[in-house]
Amino acid sequence: MRKVFAPILGILVFVVVIYILSYVVPPLFEFLAWWFLTKETATAPLSTGQAVLIDIITHAIIYIFVGILFGFMGWWDSDVMHVVYVIGSEVVSLLLALLLRFIIHYYWILFIILGLLVVGAVILSILTKKEDNTDTKDELCDE
Repeated sequence: MRKVFAPILGILVFVVVIYILSYVVPPLFEFLAWWFLTKETATAPLSTGQAVLIDIITHAIIYIFVGILFGFMGWWDSDVMHVVYVIGSEVVSLLLALLLRFIIHYYWILFIILGLLVVGAVILSILTKKEDNTDTKDELCDE
């Protein structure tokens, strides 16, 4: 009896595993392809120096973050720290590349925002000086 049902059960388990994997693996591969293409297209317009600068900043940020995180937890497992470091460095590297690409392509937006901030600061300082001057004039007139 066992000799008859064992192959049938094995085939059924194989079919169920293949069925489950057919729903799990394609989204995983789609995500990995999206990640690779996004990272490659984000760093494509950047120069070699900019890419190296992103890598240096990424490794410094993640190295400090992993040290603080595991120091806070008091758990020093080098394998887990390495996995967190690799995943974190990929995420931060992609985010920095996208940020630098945004800055390069849309630098005029940043100049407008910075210009508005400077104009606002100048106007604010002029208004506060006028208020300070009128306060001191009133005090001098009272005496």
